[in-house]
Amino acid sequence: MKKFHIIAITGMVLSILSLYSCKKDSFLTRYPVSDITEQNFFNNASDLDTYSNGFYSYVPTLPSQLLGDSYRAGDVQSDNTENFPFNKVVAGQLVLPSTASQAGWTWTYLKTVNYFLQNYQKANAPQTVKNHYVGVARFFRAWFYFDKVKRFGAVPWYGRAIAPNDIADLYKARDSRQLVMDSVMADLRFAVNNVNPTGPSGTITKWVALSLMARVGLHEGTFRKYQGIDGSQSFLKTADSAALAVMQSGNFKLYTTGKPGQDYQNLFLFYNPGDPQGAEVILGTYYSSTLHVYSATDAAIRSDGMGMTKDCMNTYLTSNGTPFTQVPGYDTMMVKGEFKNRDPRLPQTVLPPTTLAYGDMFGPNTLGKSKTGYYLFKYFDPTALAYNSNTNAGIDFRYGEILLIYAEAKAELANAGTGTLSQADLDMSINLLRDRVGMPHLLMNVPVDPVLAIAYPNVSGALQNVLLEIRRERRVELAGEGFRYDDLMRWKNGALLAKTFYGMYFPSTGIFDMNGDGVPDVGLVSSKPANPIPNVAYFVVGTDVFLSNGNYGNVVVNPALVKTFADPKNYYFPLPTQELQLNSKLTQNPGW
Repeated sequence: MKKFHIIAITGMVLSILSLYSCKKDSFLTRYPVSDITEQNFFNNASDLDTYSNGFYSYVPTLPSQLLGDSYRAGDVQSDNTENFPFNKVVAGQLVLPSTASQAGWTWTYLKTVNYFLQNYQKANAPQTVKNHYVGVARFFRAWFYFDKVKRFGAVPWYGRAIAPNDIADLYKARDSRQLVMDSVMADLRFAVNNVNPTGPSGTITKWVALSLMARVGLHEGTFRKYQGIDGSQSFLKTADSAALAVMQSGNFKLYTTGKPGQDYQNLFLFYNPGDPQGAEVILGTYYSSTLHVYSATDAAIRSDGMGMTKDCMNTYLTSNGTPFTQVPGYDTMMVKGEFKNRDPRLPQTVLPPTTLAYGDMFGPNTLGKSKTGYYLFKYFDPTALAYNSNTNAGIDFRYGEILLIYAEAKAELANAGTGTLSQADLDMSINLLRDRVGMPHLLMNVPVDPVLAIAYPNVSGALQNVLLEIRRERRVELAGEGFRYDDLMRWKNGALLAKTFYGMYFPSTGIFDMNGDGVPDVGLVSSKPANPIPNVAYFVVGTDVFLSNGNYGNVVVNPALVKTFADPKNYYFPLPTQELQLNSKLTQNPGW
């Protein structure tokens, strides 16, 4: 039975999936060799359900969204966070991978999906039941290919399981991006039209399929627009209509209890589908302490090597809705001033210095845990103090993202002259997110923020002002949820990765009261003192911490790092060299 998509996978499914493994993931030549075959397994609806449970292994757990893996780049792989050691993708220091697994050029999962699609009709079940499971399979195939295209661009499309003697398909060239993405959308349309509208918690429904369709449409539409590839408008229109369908369904709403200083943070601290936060969750990953399955968010967030960047901190508006970068002295403000009169999502995402205790963390002393000094504590349950013990749920699709997709797609279409955007559209999307945290509404006549205009120089047109603010809203609302790298790639703003990332500001060396309570908290010194002040965390400048101007300035986590971002090279990942040698019809991505 399919309850929680990571946990309750039956032993039968695990046995089936083990049969799909092969020594060389890149080849699609090996069929399962077992008593479990299409002749004796695909008999009824129960068999289809059992097999389809295995598809859920593709859904990312929350730490992978945050930290990134071979398919889903997280915030660590972006300008939202700075890390020690540095991220090689951000630095432009990736090297050519030799094997398929190193590159992410793996296809075993696709084989499990296509094998199902080749055999499901054998089951004795109503066609509507079969179509539901086919829709689930095609949903996951669409997600798989969406990730492949984001990573590599055009890839070979395989719509069926490949036999060992299908040499032409095994050694085929890439299909066009248009063919692959049209096929992805065809899979999603089938899923939307055939997957059940309701189902057990953590499983694919019609609304999950529409949500992925909206996400794919926005990504592909904006990627094509800013990369100069034809066909952007149709994808943006799909994003608009799919997001609107979810919004008009009435099945989801933003989680709020009327507490703007708590609700955003508490959205990510829930455990069961029936919890109030579940009203916003379209697809979630739920964990079980009895089965010893944990989210490990605490392990990810407590990583000593990660901290939010000063640039991301600056993106949050002031509480009156104006840019923080227009506040006099913002660039030399110490941390205790940075949290004053700000968007309430900031102190619910980054631990404020005025927080004397949050679990085992103390706001004034976060420089020791977060290399930038800005400690990202979103998702962290302070009651789960044992390392790697969090059981709060992970969110794969939520209503807040759908509202952002709708606003951005509408604005892009209107700016291109192929659609409309009104204040009512903003009020039913962006401004609902702002209402949750008590922020002023985004208005159609908002002034252009010159700092955002510099950061995103390819945004122009009559709606430049609104598009820039929608990008701000997306960065703030989704901070730490693993979207930022993909956003920079689809907007063609990869150059932002090559900037130096900074942390908090110190006007000099010395002893500092970080939270303004009159008690010293942090000392920046040339050497550790013989008689340290109690409860002061000391850092040796030039060893423990580096400042941008020697003895003063912003914290620099990787002072010797020289970063680059090459266009078009770094908008795609490289194919593995072994696969290029095996298949002469494959070509390497530009610049690699």
